[in-house]
This record gives sequence, structure tokens and C-alpha cells, in this order.
Amino acid sequence: MSLKTKGWLVLCLVGLAVAAGCARSPEARTARHLGRGDRYSAQQQYRAAVIEYMNALRLDGKNVHAMRGLGRAHFQLGEVGPAYPYLVRARDLDPDNADVHLQLGTVYLLSRQRAQAGREAAAVLARDPRNLDGLLLSAAAADTPTEVGTAIGRLEASRGLFGDRPKFHLGLGALYARGGDLGQAERAFRNAVAEEPRSVEAHSALGDLHLVGGDLARAEHEYRVAADVAPAGSPARLKLANFYLARGRPAEGKRILTDITTNAPDFLPAWRRLAEVALAQRNYGETSEALDGLFKKSAFDFEGSFLRARLHLAKGETIEAIGELQKVLTLEPGFALARHQLAIAYLQTGNVLQAKGELTKATARDPGLLEAAVLLAELDLQDRAFQAATEILEKVVARRPSDTATYALLGLAYLGQREPGRAADAFRRIVALAPRDPRGPYLIGVALKAQGRNAEAKKEFEAALIRSPDVVEPLAELASMAIADRAPDVALERVKLQTTRAPKSARIQRLLGSVYVARGEPDQAEGAFLKALALEPGLTDAYLALANLYRASGKYDRALEELDRALKVNPKNLTAHMLSGVVYQQQGKVPEAQRALEQTLALDPRFAPAANNLAFLYAVNGGDRERALQLAQLAKQVAPEEPHISDTLGWILYTRGVYRQALGLLKESARKLPDNPEVQYHLGMAHYKLGQTEPAKQALRRALQLSSRFRGADEARGVLLARPLASSRP
Repeated sequence: MSLKTKGWLVLCLVGLAVAAGCARSPEARTARHLGRGDRYSAQQQYRAAVIEYMNALRLDGKNVHAMRGLGRAHFQLGEVGPAYPYLVRARDLDPDNADVHLQLGTVYLLSRQRAQAGREAAAVLARDPRNLDGLLLSAAAADTPTEVGTAIGRLEASRGLFGDRPKFHLGLGALYARGGDLGQAERAFRNAVAEEPRSVEAHSALGDLHLVGGDLARAEHEYRVAADVAPAGSPARLKLANFYLARGRPAEGKRILTDITTNAPDFLPAWRRLAEVALAQRNYGETSEALDGLFKKSAFDFEGSFLRARLHLAKGETIEAIGELQKVLTLEPGFALARHQLAIAYLQTGNVLQAKGELTKATARDPGLLEAAVLLAELDLQDRAFQAATEILEKVVARRPSDTATYALLGLAYLGQREPGRAADAFRRIVALAPRDPRGPYLIGVALKAQGRNAEAKKEFEAALIRSPDVVEPLAELASMAIADRAPDVALERVKLQTTRAPKSARIQRLLGSVYVARGEPDQAEGAFLKALALEPGLTDAYLALANLYRASGKYDRALEELDRALKVNPKNLTAHMLSGVVYQQQGKVPEAQRALEQTLALDPRFAPAANNLAFLYAVNGGDRERALQLAQLAKQVAPEEPHISDTLGWILYTRGVYRQALGLLKESARKLPDNPEVQYHLGMAHYKLGQTEPAKQALRRALQLSSRFRGADEARGVLLARPLASSRP
């Protein structure tokens, strides 16, 4: 071989090596993955596209093309959560890309974040005021009636430019529908069909319009046309399935969903909807199967994880639900529905504080999540945070003015703020919205009673009973008012009269028994309670009433029998567990009492009465002193105005030598319980230890005047007979 030939050979080999090296370079491999991803997207093979775009992103972590493709592919697969971060990164790296702004804006719309969607539309229109997609996104982001009207005007002004475009008519029709002009909306949608007879979106929009108008046959026709034209895995087919499910035709709806998962298994919304339907039907096995199918296609589907958390909640697996929801929120911190469900899970564990924190975040993220707002208001009412509850509920009724339950809560919040006039106005809205609902007049009566207008209140309570003869609350108010007026015979006769009008009402018989108790007639009370249980064997409250009756007469074993029956009906009844502890305590069976109270706190760790009683038992019977203090402090935090709790905490501090702090609590308790000898004794001993002789003598003498047989009576006598100790001040 000549030297010249050898030179050419070397050059060829070098060229081939360079070419091979270029083909293996990161840039070339990235381009190859991007090309494949684009081809798969064009063929609607979005799962394969995701794999290719991810491979490209691993090679080039800032590749905007890959991020944009991932966002779009995830979005087309119904994976809004995973789509969001890629679209945000793509927008930040390439702020001039209109397509990214538009896709991200659509994600915001689906998440009910209209303001953010509007900002993305504005970014597009700032560069191209005639961008139709930008105009349509801006229109869809309109929130208030004024904004909707402005958006209609803007689109109508551009009719000359876009009047031959089907999606122009679709966007315009959607705005007219939101503005309440259904005639104009239908004309716009039919214009879209005229421009494109096989338009899936136009037929779906017509179906929505007919559904709102109550024409179910035409709605079904349009949905079916859209579904027949659309691909196997499509929102149009999903919408047809949802139509059947909402119309009480679950077999047809589930059949369509199953067809989608069979023929288009990558269309994840169908798997999710199947899981939702099964969960609503309490078919937990089918729910798990649908979720298994979902996770095989998308192992980290956060919406699927949310459904799995709801499944755990439905099955009572609270700890698992909390873990799953926390995982969901790690992937999507702004997912308000997940925070709402996490709050419900925390409430099931008794963690009210964390529940309120999650509800606050949920409502801040999505003010339209009214169920979360109402739950937060209910918790505020329980905490006596009436002003906070009022502020929330006033916003809810402004957005949902026909909801009677919210007006009921708002009225109670006003009552808590000692504004019975405003409460009555809120309750009158219930009567206006639901004239046959007995709650309205009953609650008006409560508000009038709070104003001292008893005669008017009684008329409202009677009006409630006319609407529903077997409702107990207004009858209980009438009976209590008669007893307060020292007319027990009137109370008895009124309740007896109602038993003739509602002879099968166990709850009215239960109330009759309580009236007999108030009259000091235990035998008649026992008969009424037993009749209530004969009418309704599952009426737990009647078992509790019998147990209290037997306990008051010293029949402790019979009381415990009734409490056992109550717990068989409802093993989680706090009052039954609590009352069992009280009965055991009265019997002197301290270990049994402590066990019953611990069971109560296992069900509700913040149940103040149980925490208080258990703290006292530990304190006076040589138990865990640290736990006693913790329980008493918890009870005081939950029920700060309860005098028995102040006494318990004060006495525990006294036994620990913290006399000055104990004295403040014991003074508070003695002021509210002036006729309780043990409370007066505790107060006297605290004064004594602080060297305050005269107040000590006064309290101890008061205790012994009230009773000569209470825990500590001997010590009280000894202190009164002894000289004050000058060194007793700590």
C-alpha cells in the first residue's frame, strides 16, 4: 500500500470515529430522545413520550424542549400534578414561549386558580394581543360577572378575525353560559358545530348546555355523538360515563369506564374515576383493583395516592391515610382537597390543632372549597372562637346563599357573641329557604329565648313541633322553660301530650323520663326510659339515662350493666366509657375506674372530663404524678372555664408545693362552686400553706359546715385546731 493510500485510509478512519463519537455525544443523544418524544406525542402515545422526554432531561437538566414536552404529555394523560412543575420550569427558562404559558394557564384553570391562569394569559397577550388561545384563556379565567362581561365584549370584538374558527365560538359560548345567557351560548356552540361538524368539544359543550337546561335526552345525544367521534381514551367518553353515573345508571357508566381502561389503558382519568365510583359504592375491593391498574401505569400518580388515602379513611385506617396524604402534599403542596382530607384524618385521631392548621391552609389555597371552610368554622365554634367562625361563615353564605345548614351555624356563632338579634335574622333565612324544616322555627325560638322573649320563643317551639311532631329539641326547650318557671306539672303534661302525637318516638319517651327525674319520680322515669328502649333498642342515650338513674340511687352494678349495653350498641361512645369510670370511682374500684377513663381518652385524647377525672385519680391515689399534671393541664386548655377542672389542676399543683399558682386556680373554682365542701377545703389548705390564716379558716369552716364527711375533713379539723405555722409560707 502506498503512503498516499495509507493517508486516505487514516483520514477515513478518523472521520468514522468522529462521526461515531458525535452520535454518542450527549447533545446527539438528547436530540434523538427529543425527536422520539415528539413523534410519540404526535401519535398520541403519551406514556412513551414521557419516557423519551425524561431521558432527554437526564442528559440535559435545563432542556426547555424536554420540560415543555413532559408537561404536555403528562397533561394529555390526565396527570395534572406531574405536568405542573415541568411547565413552571419551562416557563421560567423560556418566558417568551406562548405555548408553555397557555398550557400552564390551563393547568391553573383545572385547579380552580383563575387569577394565576389570568396572569399566564396576560403574558401571552402582552406579546400578541390577537393570539386566539390567549384570548380564550383570559376569557376562561374571568371570575366575577363584571369580568365575564368584559371578556364577552373582547371576544365579540375579534369575531371578524376568528369567526371561522370553531374554538372561538366554543370560548364565546362558554362565556355566555357563565353569564346566564343560555340562548346565545347555544347559538355559539351550534356555530362551532357548523364550522366543524365532528368537533368533540362543540358536541360536549352542547351536551353540558342541555344538561343545565334539564333536557336530558338532548344532553345524552350530544354526549354520545362526542364520545363516538373521540378516541377511546378521551375526556368526551369520560363525560358520557359521568352522565350515566349521575343519572343513576351506574352499570352503563362503569361499562364505558371499563372499556376505556381496556382499550386505552394509558388514559389515567378513567382508572381514577373507576376507583372513585367503587369507593362511593363502598366496594373497597373494586376500589383497590382500579387503583392497582392506575399505579401500574403511573407509580407516582398523586391523584391516585389521594384516592388511596380516601380509601384508608373509609376503612378506618387513619394512620395509613395520614401517611398517604402527607406523601401527596409533598408532591403537590397546593392540593387543597388533600389538606381538607388530612384535616378529617387528624380529627379522627383527636388532633384538633393540626386539623385546623390544614383547613386554614386549604381555604387559603382554594377559597372556593366551602366544605373545608364550614368544617373550620365548626371547629372554631367548638373552641368558642365565635368571631373567627362568624367571619368564615359570612363569606360562605355570600357564596352559597341557599344553604340552610350554613345559616344555622352562622346563627349559633352570633349567639356565641351574644348577638341574638342577628342570630334570629340568620335563622329566619332557614324558614324562608325551607318553610317545612322544623330547624328554622326551633332556632328562632332559641334566639328569642336568649333575648328574654320567652312567650314568642314558646310560639316558635310549638311551630317547630307542628312541622315535625317527633322532633325532640323544641319540646325539650318547652319542658325546661316550664321547669324553670317552677311549673313541673306543665312540663309533664306538655311532654305527655306529645307522646300521643308521636307515639312511636323513642326520643320523646326518653325526654319524658328526664322530666320525671326532674320531678323526683325515679320509678316513672325508669318506666319511660325502658319504653324508649323498647321502641328503639339502639338508642344509646336511653341506656345512659338509665345508668345515671341507677347510679344516683346507689345501684352501681345495674348502672354498669346499662353502660355495657350502651357500649355494645356503640363501642366508641365517650360518655358511656366516661360514666363507667365515674361509677367505678364511686364504688372505690380505682384500677377499674382508671382503665375506663384511659379507654375514653384513647377514643378522644382531648376529652376534658375524662382527662380531669383521670388526673385527679392519679393525683390522690399515688399514681403517675407527671401524667396527672399533664392531663389536668390538657383539660384546662380544652375547657378553661370549667371549675372542677380548675380545682383538679389547683390541687395537683398544691400537692407539688406550687402553692401560689394553686391558690389562683382554687379561688376560681371556689367562686363558681361555693357549696362544694371539697373545693372549699382545697382553697383553705392553699391559704394555710401560704400563711394566710383568716382566709384559710373561713374556707375550712365553710367546708365543714357543708359536710362533715368529705375527703380531707379530718385534716381540715386539725388545721383549725392547730396554731398557724409562721414557717408555712414557701
